[in-house]
Amino acid sequence: MPLSPCICWLLPASSHTFEVLLAEDLDSAARDSVWSMFETNMRAMYTPSSFGWDPPHKKSELFDPLSRFILVYDGQRSLAAFTSFRFEFEDDENMLYCYDIQVSKSSQRHGLGRTLMNCLEKIAVDFTMDKLMLTVFKGNSRALKFYSKIGFELDPDSPDDDDEEDYKLLSKQV
Repeated sequence: MPLSPCICWLLPASSHTFEVLLAEDLDSAARDSVWSMFETNMRAMYTPSSFGWDPPHKKSELFDPLSRFILVYDGQRSLAAFTSFRFEFEDDENMLYCYDIQVSKSSQRHGLGRTLMNCLEKIAVDFTMDKLMLTVFKGNSRALKFYSKIGFELDPDSPDDDDEEDYKLLSKQV
C-alpha cells in the first residue's frame, strides 16, 4: 500500500499543507528546511548527550533512503513541522519507528505535534504494524509529558531509569 501524498483524512480544518515523501524525493530546499529546524530545536540537547552533536552522522540518519517524511507547511509555504519515520522489524515485531518529530518554535502549542503523531499511528495501523516506537532524551520533560499524554509507555527494551543512558525508548501498541 503506497503512502498517499494527501493525508487530509486526519486533519482538522487548517491553513497547513501536508506532504508525505520519501527521503530521496526531498528537494534541496526541503532538506535544508528540515535540517535547519532540527538543528534549531535539538542542537542544545544533542551537544551534551551521549550521542553528541555530529551533523554528518545525524544527516545520514535523518535522510537515510528508507526514511519517509511528513512535511507540514504553513500558509506562506514555510516548513512548520515534520516527522521522519521508517518501517522496522526487530525482535519479531513490525514497528513504525518515529526517528524525529519537530515543530517550529512559532508553530508549537497549536496541535501539529499531536496531528503528526496521529498520522503516524494511522499509518502504523494501515500497514499492520505491531507498535509505534521512538527515542526521547530523559531530560526532555516536555516531550516525555506529551508522549505520555498520547498513550506512549516505556518500552521493555528501554534502558532502565537508573541506567547511565540519557534516553528512553517509548512505544505504543497499535
